[in-house]
Amino acid sequence: MTQKKPDLPTKKMDSDHVKSRGLRGILYFLGNSSYAAVLGLVANLFFTIYLTPAEYGLYFIVLSLNTVFSYFTDLGLAAALVQKKSPVKLDYHTAFTIQLALISMVLLIGVLLSPLLKQVYDFDHAGIILFLAMLFSLFILSLKSVPSTILERKLDYGKIVFTQALESSVFYITSIVLMFLGYRIYALVIAVILRAFTGVILIYYFTRWRPRLNFQFNRAKAILSFGIPFQANVLLAFVKDDLLNLWLAKELGLTQIGYIGWAKKWAEAPLRIVTDNVNRVLFPIFSKYQSNKTKLRRGLKKTLFFSSLILMPVLAGAFLTMPYLIQIIPKYQKWAIAVPSFNFFLISALFISFITPFINVFNSMGKVKTSVKFMLLWIVLNWTVVPLLTKLIGFQGVSIAFAINSLSFVIVVWQFKQYINFRLWTTVKTPLISTVFMLITTLLIVSLFSGLYLKFAMTIIIGLFTYIAAIYFFTKGAFVNEIWQDFWGSKKPRIK
Repeated sequence: MTQKKPDLPTKKMDSDHVKSRGLRGILYFLGNSSYAAVLGLVANLFFTIYLTPAEYGLYFIVLSLNTVFSYFTDLGLAAALVQKKSPVKLDYHTAFTIQLALISMVLLIGVLLSPLLKQVYDFDHAGIILFLAMLFSLFILSLKSVPSTILERKLDYGKIVFTQALESSVFYITSIVLMFLGYRIYALVIAVILRAFTGVILIYYFTRWRPRLNFQFNRAKAILSFGIPFQANVLLAFVKDDLLNLWLAKELGLTQIGYIGWAKKWAEAPLRIVTDNVNRVLFPIFSKYQSNKTKLRRGLKKTLFFSSLILMPVLAGAFLTMPYLIQIIPKYQKWAIAVPSFNFFLISALFISFITPFINVFNSMGKVKTSVKFMLLWIVLNWTVVPLLTKLIGFQGVSIAFAINSLSFVIVVWQFKQYINFRLWTTVKTPLISTVFMLITTLLIVSLFSGLYLKFAMTIIIGLFTYIAAIYFFTKGAFVNEIWQDFWGSKKPRIK
């Protein structure tokens, strides 16, 4: 049989071209995430103002349930197609056929389990409708997987980002308007369905890809040989996080899980905006360089430095400003009890930002089993430390346990050094020292002022100014020139 030509362009991308498109892809995703974050902030304010802690807890748990079902709809098919050197059309059709069968089974199982879930978590009618709506949207969104993979392999991130931006706009604007009109939980039901259809229609318009039911055993075996171990890692993440959330909801009730969900969502928002999008772009790039240790080390160093450059001051700024926001935002005082949890989740978010890029490189190198071993470690830690501290302290113990468990990043770094020589401290010390300087300086100066609004404004102004000044002092502006060279291929005159 004559081998079909690859479905994607086979023109070899040189190193500079891949790097340039990858960096621009990161900016695309970061720009979209920033846009979505603004809408999400407004929407979440509406949710947390108009919904009770119990209703917000319901939303948090339904999201976890939806995530649980999503783990069983992929088997790592998208990641396998991205990692594969030269997939052909039959690979894509085989992957689509497998995924359609999986999502159909998951949808049926979810519907059959809905009465049991209603009984276990004491869902009302609105809760069940929201669960079924999210399950249906999961089915629709799964149809995006293969065409999105085609765009990722082309490093055509602009179209992916535009699709995500429109999805976010539809979901958040719809939910905000309907929440304002008094629809409460049902606002989310309508918004989540509209988002799903928007994304699918747009991604197929961009790719012009025609789905086809076709299956070849050899193709499936080749795809799943990477996909299943990769997805096993994702499934373990479900046991580590989402299954734990479901247990906590049963143990603590919807109100206290609402406090946990509020704290965790806001504390980890910078990770979702920065780290997730950076890693999504870098995975296919690292995969292209999986045998080149020098380029992997250089790429990881830049990833950690620039992500820390953004994340560290943002996390510190969140710590400084949240107490003021609790008092400034109307009807937000009900969340004051969760601020200590928020602070501990900030600590865990910082260390998780160190862990994620290393795991990303492990996967791109084909060392998925190493990632699985770490996931098993975190499952053991979460399912021992979290229940123990929850029993001793209550819901506040959950965030403390997460902060303690995130210290395991040192083991990840040690394991990575067995493959590639790497120094984490030299990479992140400048953002870290600058952030500590910002924290101390801001706390000292703001303590001299009085008045809630003045303190809040000065915290932002002083924090921003001191961090930028510290970064400039330590780097002499060198990182600005480096960014210029990476994007435009020529050195910009050094800032003096």
